[in-house]
Amino acid sequence: MSGKKLIVVGLLFNVYWLIAVLGQQAYVWVLVLLFAACWWKFPSVWRYAFSIAFAGVLMDGVLSISNVLDFQVLLIPNWLIMLWLGFGAFVWFMKETIANYSAALISLLGGVGGAMSYFAGYRLQAVQWPLGVELTLIVLFLSWFVLSTAIVLMIKRKPLCEVS
Repeated sequence: MSGKKLIVVGLLFNVYWLIAVLGQQAYVWVLVLLFAACWWKFPSVWRYAFSIAFAGVLMDGVLSISNVLDFQVLLIPNWLIMLWLGFGAFVWFMKETIANYSAALISLLGGVGGAMSYFAGYRLQAVQWPLGVELTLIVLFLSWFVLSTAIVLMIKRKPLCEVS
């Protein structure tokens, strides 16, 4: 992926993230429309998006049940499910770039980036952290490290020409 495309994809995902976290339930419809447009334009995105969203929702569900995260709903909110689908689409666009780096580096970056993303959501009051900041950051880093490792291994298990 060229540097220009990398920047565009990163910016688009960050806008999607902001709509999800700042808008929450009020803008779920925007997230649905954006994801549907992406799926329509790039039909192959669904495998990554749904696989990663399933894993992410499962991870957040476990963290919610374990009282690490509190979204003020029964388990996790709809906007977060849509955010996971958007993240899965983002990974699909980034798969070639991800495949060019070591699993250890991607896992480390994913651990830090994921934890920081949730910290931003915490600061924006989209989620509560009943266990406090330090312990929650550690748990989030470890959770995202494991998830990132699984994602990079999924990407690297097939030649890029077979992954669409």
